[in-house]
Amino acid sequence: MTGFRIAVTGTPGVGKTSFCAQAKWTATCVKILAEKHDCIDPIDEDESMPIDIEQLVEKLNWSGDDILLIDGHLSHLLPVDAIILLRCHPDTLRNRLISREYSVEKINENIECELIGVISAECQELPCLELDSDNGLEAMIADAERWITDGFKPHRPNEPIDWIAQIHGDD
Repeated sequence: MTGFRIAVTGTPGVGKTSFCAQAKWTATCVKILAEKHDCIDPIDEDESMPIDIEQLVEKLNWSGDDILLIDGHLSHLLPVDAIILLRCHPDTLRNRLISREYSVEKINENIECELIGVISAECQELPCLELDSDNGLEAMIADAERWITDGFKPHRPNEPIDWIAQIHGDD
């Protein structure tokens, strides 16, 4: 399978960059693409660099016959062929974001987004493989390799991860 653009997305802190660094395919990130196409706005009050996704989508012109992973929590909003959605248990995610010294407000916002599956809800239009980071990086990459090799067909039902049911005991 060649010439596919695959978004590797998820809430900040779920392991997107580590996944892309370990996977066997070429990877880039949304920030690099935005910088290349001059689609980054000045740093805002949250101390983040807002990316103008609409402008970036207009400027992107994919080429090449290789598989390209696009790392970033906004990557699923780009013109891609498929999506790998990484998920992370909210308790684990909280610890990761604390270690990155995120503000309490930003941590809570990201935990809430992960808990209710905001990005998962945005990934309904394309083939999407949802992976739990608790399974480990090597297992996630192996699952993704099988999925890509088999033309984005899951080997088992790919039920969305439901943290709320897990936390409250799915009875």
